[in-house]
Amino acid sequence: MKKYKNQIIALAVVMGLYGIIHICMGGRFLTMVNMKNVLSHAVFPAFVAWGMMFIFSAGVVDLSIGANILLSANVGAICGVSLGLGYGGLILGSVVSAVVLQHISTRCVVTLKIPSWIGGLGMALIFEAVLSLYATIHAERAGSAVINLGNSYRLFGQFPVMLALWIAGAAAAYLLYCHTPVGINVRAIGGDEAVAQMMGINKKRTLMIGAVAGGVFIGLAALIQLSYGSSMPAKSGLGSIDTIFKSLATVLLAQSFGFLMVEPIGILISSFLIMSIFNILTILGVPSGTGQEICLGVIVVLCGIISQIRYKGVVK
Repeated sequence: MKKYKNQIIALAVVMGLYGIIHICMGGRFLTMVNMKNVLSHAVFPAFVAWGMMFIFSAGVVDLSIGANILLSANVGAICGVSLGLGYGGLILGSVVSAVVLQHISTRCVVTLKIPSWIGGLGMALIFEAVLSLYATIHAERAGSAVINLGNSYRLFGQFPVMLALWIAGAAAAYLLYCHTPVGINVRAIGGDEAVAQMMGINKKRTLMIGAVAGGVFIGLAALIQLSYGSSMPAKSGLGSIDTIFKSLATVLLAQSFGFLMVEPIGILISSFLIMSIFNILTILGVPSGTGQEICLGVIVVLCGIISQIRYKGVVK
């Protein structure tokens, strides 16, 4: 009962703040068109965050996810457009590629027994190099997108399909993370590895299954973002990491809501809140790439601090 009361209070506070912001911004915030814009931008970071949830909860900090998204999206585009496989190729190419790449990245950490963030950075550089090499060979000019969907195969990047995917993704993540051995074992390993193994949970197997589950959501995120923007350009020098910053902030904020709601639902709410902030900054004229990036950095740090307030162990 107390939890529900806190949820109602939190909702009332958020709605009150939104109302105040709407008034202060001259009625430009809480409009149907603007809320649709916020929701459209919340879908991609939410799916990436759900993928991170299955990977990070087990104690694996994988920084190759951004590069995975870029490479998987382009593989999907190649299968769908260049190979003429249509939506089937687009979906399977993106999702299967993401699962395979996430498996490779996690397998590298598990087999070599190196810190996950080091393995992630190494795999990010490799994934970026593979995509950049393909772009150099096949793209029409240096720095151009590897492949562009144009006006074709854009269904998953349109409203209300994106809204339906956002809600369906939350439901799937909730069921898988909270009510199946996949999520339960991942959380057990991340919570207390020694106790989990004493209970018969196989760490390596759990990490790999978590990587597959996370890879599916990451692949769907790549598919959605590709459909929304029509192309995903190649990046190098770890430039792919900025692809996941908003998703990282979403995960951290959702963790801070742990006393109110389970993490998959927290991610759903947090993705909307984070994108609302950037929407407000855009309306206020804060420049993208400079002012908004500074705000993003501050948000990530603050969300990290908030998420650790109730944590009594050693921060890794």
